[in-house]
Amino acid sequence: MAEPAPRMSKIEGKVAIITGGASGIGEATARLFADNAARAVVIADIQDEKGQRVAESIGLNRCSYIHCDVSDEEQVIHLVNQTVSKHGRLDVMFSNAGIVSGSDQTLLDLDLAELDRVFAVNARGMAACVKQAARVMLERRVRGSIVCTASVAASRGGCWRTDYIMSKHAVVGLVRSASRQLGEHGIRVNCVSPSAVATSLLCRSEEELEEVRRIYEQNTSLKGIELTSCGKPTKMAESALCRKKLEGKVAIITGGASGIGEVTARLFADHGARIVVIADIQDELGQNVAQSIGSHRCTYVHCDVSDEEQVKNMVESTVRIYGQLDIMFSNAGILSPTDQKVLDLDMSQFDRLFSVNVRGAAACVKHAGRAMVGRRVEGTIVCTGSVVASKGGPRRTDYVMSKHAVLGLVRSASKQLGEHGIRVNCVSPYAVATPLMCNSLQKEAGEVEKIHQPFTSLKGTVLKARNVADAVLFLVSDDSAFVTGHDLAVDGGFNY
Repeated sequence: MAEPAPRMSKIEGKVAIITGGASGIGEATARLFADNAARAVVIADIQDEKGQRVAESIGLNRCSYIHCDVSDEEQVIHLVNQTVSKHGRLDVMFSNAGIVSGSDQTLLDLDLAELDRVFAVNARGMAACVKQAARVMLERRVRGSIVCTASVAASRGGCWRTDYIMSKHAVVGLVRSASRQLGEHGIRVNCVSPSAVATSLLCRSEEELEEVRRIYEQNTSLKGIELTSCGKPTKMAESALCRKKLEGKVAIITGGASGIGEVTARLFADHGARIVVIADIQDELGQNVAQSIGSHRCTYVHCDVSDEEQVKNMVESTVRIYGQLDIMFSNAGILSPTDQKVLDLDMSQFDRLFSVNVRGAAACVKHAGRAMVGRRVEGTIVCTGSVVASKGGPRRTDYVMSKHAVLGLVRSASKQLGEHGIRVNCVSPYAVATPLMCNSLQKEAGEVEKIHQPFTSLKGTVLKARNVADAVLFLVSDDSAFVTGHDLAVDGGFNY
């Protein structure tokens, strides 16, 4: 009788790093990598005693432990450099470290300090791991593999843990971007998105472990599948546009002093809004727009959305003066001044961009939601996302991640606020030749439009800010009365 064929070892001779490898999914993966003949598995964690024990149980000839807090990029650099110095290369990075908040973090009680802590590990830490792993793979010409742990929540919203869900959407944005940027070097970047796993992170005792398993067993299979429907947005008939869709409504538009925000403010006023509050940091521009619309219909408020107190004051003053808030269009956003590719990711620029695009959006949705619930207003909230929130990109990694996070915010908020009759949606345009975009590219509007036109399948027309404003009007009006949690792409069939 012939001897059985030897078991194929899938990662024989490979050198791997696993962050968050001291317990849970990371520990199980470390053991599996070793079983499949990895030459060296480096466990990185902040749980020193557990990490050392796991490494010893696998065997110190195949596994080692390094203390690493991934929220500190210097520690990530040290981890990667030490691995390459000792083992000569890095073939696999499993960026798995992550945390959850200590509270439910529902939208109306969102603790932004806690959000910062979660994002420091789950988003910033992931970005640092991918950046540094890719750097050494390129230097050593290793056609390596990078995997990030996301979550099933990154394709859905949730009724709590808003910050966690936002962070996992950001991880998907990182993976989609990095895969495009690193593919030319033979480096693969992918994402694994588990549902709730009864790990020590999620549970504190054996009883809780069993309870979590029981709950999720009851909610899997077909009962756990969400039925959705998708369709192309239809162009409204000209006669429908004659009706004033926002009669008597009170609206706030952040980033309303120029670009998409300005055009939307004018459109809201044209459709009968009682008052449009423009919030921005461009004071002169904002004042000019408000005056041109008419002070009886429009006013300007200085507001830096990265400062939650300013957002809170803006919403409260609007409600105090006008009695309620019906519409929040969270549109303020920025771009980094450089390309922000994974290998050159400037974390200080990353932090600044996230403070506006992610933290600012979360603050706007939180305080608008509170005002609407407090006054029992069945209002509408729209956030400006981007077409890149459903794709990656060859550059602007931090921006792509931030817009994925905004989509996570919208999906979560729509579920949490739906019981109050509040709808939350997202409008995701392709590149619009706004002042922000033109200044970033240092080109005139016509040049910007010419650059981006070849990447849309809809020919013979150019995307304008008015196209996006029309989409926002649809989402805040009764025309979309049964639409929530939706990401409305305004992209002309973007096919880059």
